[in-house]
Amino acid sequence: MAARDRRQVVALAACSLMTLMGCSYDYPEPEYPPASGTDPLNKPTSAPDASAVSPPVYVDPLVLEREVKNYGELDRLLKAVPGPAILFEEGPLDGPVRGFGAMEKVPAAGQYTVTAACVGASGAKVSVGQEHPGAPFQPLELALDCAGSTSKVIELEQGYIFAHLDLPGPGDTPWTGAVGGVRVTGPLAAAEGGR
Repeated sequence: MAARDRRQVVALAACSLMTLMGCSYDYPEPEYPPASGTDPLNKPTSAPDASAVSPPVYVDPLVLEREVKNYGELDRLLKAVPGPAILFEEGPLDGPVRGFGAMEKVPAAGQYTVTAACVGASGAKVSVGQEHPGAPFQPLELALDCAGSTSKVIELEQGYIFAHLDLPGPGDTPWTGAVGGVRVTGPLAAAEGGR
């Protein structure tokens, strides 16, 4: 019986050894300071992949200043409609990062006011809507001329509402600091009953 146990241990050890022989591990040696002052510390093995490098973000202080002023004007336009907001979202219309999208919960069915505006552009479009099982999906689209705000009263059901900015033009438009936003307030019955 002891010989059989020894054979099993030897066979198990041989299988383990054969498994390990098929594996190869590469542990790089640690970098040491160069022997002479002219050798570089780290020698690159290849040039970096040009497609992996992200393009530099162009920041113009004058455009940033204009964008801050535009956001101030946009806030003034959107907050002119009284009432508690259930959704409030703003974003740039152009530049390196543009657009916005938001989703919020509608606490109760009723009539809500959707106010949208843009500042610093010739126009924009905001889409607002809800999806309901079995009902056709028809979001409200508000076309903005950026000369003021646009408001519309819509009927909403309890659930979620979305709003997003439909971006004008291609993604490579120059950055001007133009901004747009949307604010949904209500419900109107609750706001009027509290007066």
